[in-house]
Amino acid sequence: MATKYTIGLDYGTDSVRSLIVNTSTGEELATSVFYYPHWKEGKYWDPSKNRFRQHPSDYLDGLEQTLIKSLEMVSDDVIANIVSISVDTTGSTPVAVNHEGVPLSLTPEFAENPNAM
Repeated sequence: MATKYTIGLDYGTDSVRSLIVNTSTGEELATSVFYYPHWKEGKYWDPSKNRFRQHPSDYLDGLEQTLIKSLEMVSDDVIANIVSISVDTTGSTPVAVNHEGVPLSLTPEFAENPNAM
């Protein structure tokens, strides 16, 4: 029976991290971190008001980039035996969406509106 693996994704305040783990032993085979560009720019957070927002494109870009990097670190056999993806987030992460399920901040009319985060 082939060894099974899982991918873990952890969405935090300033970054998303990915991890590939052997499900039998807990051995970590690959990790990657993507720091949110909008967070680095300080565009959508204000500690003096206890307001911390993340831009949805940072989540999507982080997902893509960390998965690509982590998958590049393991063999094709490991990739073929990945059986699950687990996702963890910091606190609640509500996102305002339109009637099609698209985050408002990804639409032109709300692209620079911090209240659409």
